[in-house]
Amino acid sequence: MPELDLNLLKIFDALMELRSVTRVADRLGLTQSAVSHALGRLRRMLDDQLFVRGPRGLQPSARAEQIAPGIRTSLRQLHDTLAPPDFAPATASHSFAIAAGAYFCLLLVPPLLARIRDEAPNLTVRIVPLVDDGGEMLDQGIVDVVLSGTAPMPSRFVVDPLFAEEMVWIAAAGNKLSGRPIDAAELMSQPQVQLASRYPFAALKRELADVNLLIDTSEATFSHAAPHPQAIVYDSRTATAIVARTDMVACIPRRIAEHGVERNEICILSPVTDEAPIGIGMVWHGRNRGNAAHAWFRSVIVDVAGFSRSA
Repeated sequence: MPELDLNLLKIFDALMELRSVTRVADRLGLTQSAVSHALGRLRRMLDDQLFVRGPRGLQPSARAEQIAPGIRTSLRQLHDTLAPPDFAPATASHSFAIAAGAYFCLLLVPPLLARIRDEAPNLTVRIVPLVDDGGEMLDQGIVDVVLSGTAPMPSRFVVDPLFAEEMVWIAAAGNKLSGRPIDAAELMSQPQVQLASRYPFAALKRELADVNLLIDTSEATFSHAAPHPQAIVYDSRTATAIVARTDMVACIPRRIAEHGVERNEICILSPVTDEAPIGIGMVWHGRNRGNAAHAWFRSVIVDVAGFSRSA
């Protein structure tokens, strides 16, 4: 086999992630013809099509799927090996990626980006949807950290707890239920907006990741679900907006509810008392233990989450 050009591997890795010659060219600062030429060289060297056009962009061949994890890992290891041992946030120009859902995009991402703008203005942070438990995304180096509800993970991953969350019932600020005790039976008799997944920080299922608005409503079979809800939505912010303008109630995370309370749109009726608090955490790959930049980035997330917890 001819000697491989590392730039070809970088282009291959980007194509695996973005599935578009145009988007890869934009990210790497190349022309589309240069990316196409590089793909042609790889096809000849490996004697495989690697990518074929499909209805949703370029689709990898079986051979591409086979070699992609090793190439991404090798590129990341080479980057880490050559990176300076110390990390200076004020002058660094790194790029980090976080897998997170709407819950984190509302509560943690804005203060995180504000902190990074102050301390490391040249950094780039990408936020991508979380698919499944995020393990494969971490294995392939697509993201640096995953923000999610905590759950057991294989030993190659590290789970850092951030805070605990609880679910609460909400109603419009002027709802007849506000300002008085209410029991579970009365809550269940109210018209209800229901979240489609068990918790709003759950991941997208892989088979639905390309159509983010489609959520499997069969998951909505938990203790505080109404048998026949008047509306089913896929995120807490939508539920809050509906509740604020109707006579319906909803069960959402307390921190999301508190945002609506601050704007005098909704009130919190009561917590869900039959479920334990939900652990919220950050997951990262153990291979990054010696990466100073990665350690700094994680520490900022922990600090911001701690401030959110105490706010």
